Amino acid sequence: MLTVVFAVSPALRLAAQTLTVDTAADTLRVAARGFGFIEGPVVTRLREGRSVRVDFELTVLAKPGGPIVKQAVQAYTLSYDLWEERFAVSRAGSPPKSISHLRARDAESWCLQNLTIPVSSLGLGRDMPFWVRLVYRIQDVAPPADESPAERFTLRGLIDRLSRRREENDLAKSVDAGPFRLP
Repeated sequence: MLTVVFAVSPALRLAAQTLTVDTAADTLRVAARGFGFIEGPVVTRLREGRSVRVDFELTVLAKPGGPIVKQAVQAYTLSYDLWEERFAVSRAGSPPKSISHLRARDAESWCLQNLTIPVSSLGLGRDMPFWVRLVYRIQDVAPPADESPAERFTLRGLIDRLSRRREENDLAKSVDAGPFRLP
C-alpha cells in the first residue's frame, strides 16, 4: 500500500489528509482518510427521507494535471434508515450492488472500495510513476416539493434557487495525489 500527502485545488475545500493506492489481483483502488461526503447538507437531505446520488470519478494521470491514462466513473445512491439511524448504499451499473446498516464513514469507505480500475488496462510499467485524481459530486439537488411554479418566479424564489445553485457547487470535492508506482 502506498501513502502520499496530496495537494488540493485552492477553489475546493481541504478534503482529506492522505490518499492511499492499493492493488489486489488486477484491481487498483484508493482509500482517502478524511475524504467525507456524508456530512452537512447531504446528511440533512438523507434524514429528511430523501435519497442522494453521488457520482465518483477515479482518474489515473501520466503526470500532475497531465493526460488521462484511465478513468473509472461510478454512481451510488445513498439513503438513510430513520429507525436504525444507519445508511444504505446502492451502486448503479452492472452488476448492481448494495449494502445497508452502515455508519456514515463505513458507507463512504464502501463507495471507495467499489470504485476500481483494472491494473492491466493502465499500460504502465512497474517503474513508471502515475498520479491519481479522486472526485465526487452530489447530483441530487432537487427543489423542495412544496414549492409551486408561481413561487419559482418571485424574487424570493429566485434568491432561494440561486442559493441552492451555490450550495450545489460546494457539494463536490477533488483530491490529487502522486506519484505512485505499481508494486
